Amino acid sequence: MSNNDLLVTFGCSWTFGVGVGWTSGITKDQFKKIAWDVHICEKYSWRGILSDRYNLVNKNFACGGSSNQMQERLAMQYFTSEQFQKDRTNFNQIIVLWGITSTARTEMFDTQKNKLENFSLTHGTELSKSLLKYSYNHDYEVWLLSQKMRFWNLLFKNLNIKNFWFDTFNHHDYSISQPGLENLEKTYQEVAGPDWPSWEMWCKGTVDIPKKIYQEITNIKRWNFWKYCPQPTHDLNLMFVDKNPRDLLSLLSLKNGCQVVDNNYHYSNWDIDTNRIDYLVKQEILNPISFHPTDQGHVQISEILSDPMESLLI
Repeated sequence: MSNNDLLVTFGCSWTFGVGVGWTSGITKDQFKKIAWDVHICEKYSWRGILSDRYNLVNKNFACGGSSNQMQERLAMQYFTSEQFQKDRTNFNQIIVLWGITSTARTEMFDTQKNKLENFSLTHGTELSKSLLKYSYNHDYEVWLLSQKMRFWNLLFKNLNIKNFWFDTFNHHDYSISQPGLENLEKTYQEVAGPDWPSWEMWCKGTVDIPKKIYQEITNIKRWNFWKYCPQPTHDLNLMFVDKNPRDLLSLLSLKNGCQVVDNNYHYSNWDIDTNRIDYLVKQEILNPISFHPTDQGHVQISEILSDPMESLLI
């Protein structure tokens, strides 16, 4: 049987399949030699399993350590390329599965190396420390992701491409703006002085807000979300949109009997920073070296994703 449908995948190491070749008793040095082996990852990762199961050709852009910014750049390059135009002709349909990774990663141009650098803000270098301190805001990154998801959904719809997004190892709340309009209005009224504009005038944007007001009302380390109304999530094409948590790491934990799933943010720096990692390592669903899914972990992820996948193939 010929492969007539194309599965395009975006994401990080969990989509690429880093570490899927781990076997019990393997040393760290032995593991590193095979952790990024393309052939092993292609065959045993969840994307490889789903491709075999549904007779799909997989074009993969995910890679280990990738940021959301890097994946979007690769998507822009592909969907504006001649290769994409050929793929539209050669395949009956194109399906996109796009995994959202840690927001504490980014991609920037390094003028010293004269190239793009993709890196984690939590690795402890002087550059990452500075960016983490002065330029990173998780809430803003999640809000920006939701806007980008809506943009790509519109593009995919116009290109007759079916797609789903999924949270990889952290549950992101794309629906609400923090600290929230109601709480902010209450705070505003409590600190408002006699010369301050009314809340309604401020929200309408009909007055300039003095710097003093901004300083008093924003005495929290969050982005000014009240400039934007909270938005629903049902237009995001988000997998498991009604579940909380919905990320693959949490869903794997629940699938394997974990009774308490914490919401500690997992940065995927080869550290145990959440009980979900510790629990799944003991079950051999994640390997104990890099804490990526094992072959059994990828089988289970393919099972988790099978229903959404089949809904796209109808």
